[in-house]
Amino acid sequence: MTESLYLPAGSSGAWDRGLLEPLAELNLEVLDALAGAAAVLRWPWRALGEAARQRLAHCPFLLVDAAFARPELWANLPRSSVHESQPSSGAGAAGAPRGPLPTPLLRRALLFAWHLARANRLAACVALGMSAPCAALVAACRFADLEALAERRPAWIRPRWDDRPEVWQAWLAAAAEESPRALESLQLWGLQMLAADATARRP
Repeated sequence: MTESLYLPAGSSGAWDRGLLEPLAELNLEVLDALAGAAAVLRWPWRALGEAARQRLAHCPFLLVDAAFARPELWANLPRSSVHESQPSSGAGAAGAPRGPLPTPLLRRALLFAWHLARANRLAACVALGMSAPCAALVAACRFADLEALAERRPAWIRPRWDDRPEVWQAWLAAAAEESPRALESLQLWGLQMLAADATARRP
């Protein structure tokens, strides 16, 4: 397994294979789904070898976001008794990757977030960019609530930085390089962006 130099390994069990392996598995599924739908990713992703794909998937954070830094949305999420739906969005700015992601994948991503919010708040903050108020709200969700969100608000769960195609192009180019330096720099940048967003939305 490829691990980032920037993972806080050994800090009270915050990072271990129990977290990194499902995170990489989800990221690989996300990348496969996006490459099938977004022109900005399709050909560069297909050109990557298996080792490069694994390097990209073994990112220290989830490559999709479900408003994990916006407690005002999680406080009013669709409940299982609500039946209206919102249309899923198409391509983002200038062909940047955007859903819809397959509903089963959305469910797995939300369940992963729910588990982290309950079991390891520090990991949820780092890997998901989840603010403390959101972590409390996500942890309090029922399975039926997560199911309703995946099925009725698919546009709510979006690729990270879906309005910045240059970021995704940089990820793919860095993953193709044998040296890990460029990819690790992008991982560090991503962690800083997630932390800044979560911190900026603190009450």
